[in-house]
Amino acid sequence: MATLPPRVQDLAERVAAAHGVELLEAQLRRRGRSPVLSVVLDADAPVEADVVERVSKELSHLLDEDDPLPGSYILEVTTPGLDRPLRTARDFRRQRGHEVRVTRAQAGSDATTSVQGIVVAVDDQAVTLDADGGQLRLPLSEVVRGTVVLPW
Repeated sequence: MATLPPRVQDLAERVAAAHGVELLEAQLRRRGRSPVLSVVLDADAPVEADVVERVSKELSHLLDEDDPLPGSYILEVTTPGLDRPLRTARDFRRQRGHEVRVTRAQAGSDATTSVQGIVVAVDDQAVTLDADGGQLRLPLSEVVRGTVVLPW
């Protein structure tokens, strides 16, 4: 993965914010012989396809104008997929009311355990799941990884 010039990050953040979304990630990588500028957008609500399209067009125009990346590259603007890992309070907040599987570290050991349940509450320190008929509060500091449980 190549180093991304800070100006690219600045432009992407500015364009995303202008369209009511947030820049989750921007990275420059290679796909075969072509460099790919991958920009991932996110928001508290689902990001609509037309927003992705508008951000892509505006960012492309600004990158062409400003030229912070020399040479040619492919611009790819997307949103996180369903298999996106959940780690932060913000990630879990977006999943309120949905079923998730959380792998957590066991205190004082290298072992992990998994729990599955519906996200009912989230604060900056923990996620609370409705699991097995009761509520379980999991400190975010113990969360190794969370994933959405797909209904199919």
